[in-house]
Formats: sequence, C-alpha cells, structure tokens
Amino acid sequence: MHMMNIFLLLISMLISGWEQEANFSLQTQTELKHAAPEAQLSTPVNTESIPILMYHSISINPSNTLSVHPEVFYKQMEHLKNAGYNTITFKELMNWKTNQELPNKPILITFDDGYLDNFTVAYPYLKKLQMKATIFATSDYIGVSNHFDWNQAMEMEESGLIEMGVHTRHHVDLTKCSPLQLEDEISGAKKIMENRLGHPIISFAYPAGEFNPNVIEVVKRAGFEFAVTTEPGYAEKNQGYLTLHRVRIPGDQSIAAFTRKFP
Repeated sequence: MHMMNIFLLLISMLISGWEQEANFSLQTQTELKHAAPEAQLSTPVNTESIPILMYHSISINPSNTLSVHPEVFYKQMEHLKNAGYNTITFKELMNWKTNQELPNKPILITFDDGYLDNFTVAYPYLKKLQMKATIFATSDYIGVSNHFDWNQAMEMEESGLIEMGVHTRHHVDLTKCSPLQLEDEISGAKKIMENRLGHPIISFAYPAGEFNPNVIEVVKRAGFEFAVTTEPGYAEKNQGYLTLHRVRIPGDQSIAAFTRKFP
C-alpha cells in the first residue's frame, strides 16, 4: 500500500505539472495576441512636420524677389518629384489633422494672390509632372488684370491637381480692419469663391502674413480647417492649424540651395 501511495502521488505531480505548463502556454499566447494590436497602434502613421512651400508669381522679374523664373520653378518641381516627395492638397492634409495616414515625404506647394502666370506657366508644368498645388486667390481680383479668371480657376480645379484657397477679398492688412470689414474680407471672400466654384473651401492665407488673435477667431468662425502664415519653417501641429508656417521660396535662390533644403 505504501508503494502504491507513492506511485499515485508521482502520477498526480506529473499531471499537475502538465496542466501548469499548458496553462502557462495558453496565457502566453493570449498575452501575445492582445499585445500585437497595442504595438501596432503605438506606431506613428504621420509625420509631425510637413513643408508648405510659398510661391507668388512664376515669371521673369529679377527686381521682384517674390517672382521665381519659370525654368527655375520647373527644375525645383522636377527635383521634388525625383527626390520622392509627394505633393498633396489641404483636403488631403485633413488626414494629418485626423491622425490618418499620409503618403511618404508629403509636401504642399502654395501660391499667393492668384496671378495669371499661375495658370499660364506654373499649371502646365505641374500638369506635366502630375504634381498638386494650392492657389490662395484674392476673390475680388479674379479676372482682373494680371490675375486668372473664374473659368481658368475652374479648369485648374477640374484637373484634380489644383485646389483653390482664400486670400481675402482685397488683400488688405487684416489687423487694421474694423469688425465688419474683417468679416467681409474673410467670410465674404469664402462665400464668393464657394458660390462661384461650387464647393467648400477649407484653406486660408493671411495677406502679408498679418494676423492677431481677433483675426484668427474670425477665420475659425468662417469655417476654415487650415490657415497659413509667412512665419518661416515647416508646418507642425503644435503651431495650430490656423497658424501654420511656410517655407518661402525666393526668386534668387539657386537650384543647389533648393536641393539642399529638400534632399
């Protein structure tokens, strides 16, 4: 009987060990199963810093540092394309705002004022390279001398490459406007452009980069998702979506300097 009891005890210990090992294996598998999604969620899907390039006129005008020579502009765009940058619009930048995925090396090309050469020079180059851009147009200057007209604005948008943004009605210093004028220059320009183009417009550019808290509040109330300044540097979320920085591209910048900035 004594030997039988010892035998039964050994059998019980072995069974208990097997159960513990099985339970440990099952627990480990369960932990790994639950850990995988957490590890995946912790992986960042967005860059926190995105270059927004600022252009004005694409023309031959050496005396104006805001004008970039057409050939230089084309070489700059060609470099960005070859370097693997992916041009996006502000509509696509909504993914950045909502923490969704963006393409690798995202970059925004922007033009201020709505000059005619944006349509006659820049747009054909962008179309040739299949690159996107946003034009911040001054609503009441559309169709006026040296600015593209509404038909040309619609043609560019219909290509899927160009997005229109708002640059006020008359390109005024918003910090010096009365409350009524401020509403008219910002909300009024937005309504005019949305009525003519037939869709919502989500981006705004401050004329000459002039703004203050009151101006920002009116831009927010008008329903813009993004607004850009002339503050230098890449756009970052911590700047605020209505005060994003941009990289000014001066007319006298060499191609070598440009390529160093955007390797």
